[in-house]
Amino acid sequence: VSPIDTLLGDPEAIDESDSVASPVGGGVAGDEVAEAPEAAAGRPDGEVRPFEAPPIELADEHIDRLHRFGVLAALAAVLLVLVALRKRRRSR
Repeated sequence: VSPIDTLLGDPEAIDESDSVASPVGGGVAGDEVAEAPEAAAGRPDGEVRPFEAPPIELADEHIDRLHRFGVLAALAAVLLVLVALRKRRRSR
């Protein structure tokens, strides 16, 4: 009888006290444990720390930074062209 059966007021609770539990036989196919991976590739001492970011994320941050600098340089170039055009119009 499970605690939930008593809470629900199940009048026909099953009595499992006299049933014999069948033993679990054998193991599951493919139950062999895979070998642990070798030392971490990113660290010379092979130690893996929790939440350690893989090197690819660092490369993504560098690419993102270069992209932002490129956008800033393009914006500065557009502003310089606009200022040059304005000066040229005033000088005429």
